Amino acid sequence: MILILGGNGFLGYNFIKRISKREKVRVYDLNWSHSKDPENVEVIRGSFPEADFDGLLEGVDAVFHLISAIVPCDGTGQTADSIENTILPTIRLLEAMKRKGVSRLFFVSSGGTVYGESGKRSEEKDALNPECVYAAEKVTLEHYFHLYDKYDGIRCIRLRIANPYGLDMNPKKRQGIIPIFATRIISGETIEVWGDGENRRDYIYIDEVMDALERVYDYTGTERVFNIGTGESHTTNEIIRFIEEKVQKKADIQYLPARKCDIEDSRLNVSLIERECGWKSSLSVKEGIGIFIDKYTGKAGK
Repeated sequence: MILILGGNGFLGYNFIKRISKREKVRVYDLNWSHSKDPENVEVIRGSFPEADFDGLLEGVDAVFHLISAIVPCDGTGQTADSIENTILPTIRLLEAMKRKGVSRLFFVSSGGTVYGESGKRSEEKDALNPECVYAAEKVTLEHYFHLYDKYDGIRCIRLRIANPYGLDMNPKKRQGIIPIFATRIISGETIEVWGDGENRRDYIYIDEVMDALERVYDYTGTERVFNIGTGESHTTNEIIRFIEEKVQKKADIQYLPARKCDIEDSRLNVSLIERECGWKSSLSVKEGIGIFIDKYTGKAGK
C-alpha cells in the first residue's frame, strides 16, 4: 500500500488516479474535494501537524510526500508556518517510518526555485540556492531526507518537478499560469503578469509528469534526485502568445512590478531521468496548451 500525503491537490489527485490502478492507496489530507473516490483508495482527513503517523503507516510500503503549507512569495513572513506545519511534521513522519520499518519515501520538491538563478540548465548535482521561504523549505527537507537515507536506510527519492499544468488544476489559485491565463483569456478577463513577461520556465503537461512518477516509483537504482521536466523553457509572453493563437483571441494583460521571489531563468537538465529510468518528455508546451484548451472547452461546453 502507498500512503499519499497531500492527495487532494493537483499533482496528488492525478497520481492517485494513475497509481491506484495497480496499488492500494491511502490518502491523508486536510480536505477531500472530489465527489467520487477512485477504486483501491482509502481517504483519511486530517491536518499534517496533528497526524498519527504510526497509524497512517500501518500496512504501508511507500510514502509520497506532496504537502507544503506555503506557496512562493516575497518576504520571510511564512517562515514559522513552514517550520511548524511542514518541516517539523515531516521529521515526525521520518521517525515514524523508522519505527514502522517503512523504507521508501518519494518527495515532490521544486524543479525551479531550489536552484535559484543558475544561468544554465540546472543539474541534480548543482548547488541549491533558494530565493524564497517556499524554496528554503524544499531544500531543508531535501537535506533531512539525505540524512535519513544515509543513517537510517530510508530510501528517499527527491523529485524536482518543473511547472506542471493540466485540466484538474484550480484556476482560482495563484499557481499555474497556463490554466489561469487560458481560462481568463477565453472568458475575456484580464490576466496579471509580474514583471515584463520575459521570465523563463519549463512547463510540463500533467500526464507526462505522471508517466515520470511511475517510472521513478519502479526505479531500483542508486540515484536519489531527479529533475522532471521537458528540458526546454519559454517566457511568460511566449505562453500568452501560444494561448492567443489557440483560442484566436487577444489577451488583456496587466503588467505588474516584478517580484523578488521569481527566478528570471529556470531551466532543467533532464538527462539523468532519461538515462536511469528510460523516461523523456515528448510533448511540446504548445502542444500541451492545445490539449489543455481542447479538454477545457469541451468540458465547459457540456
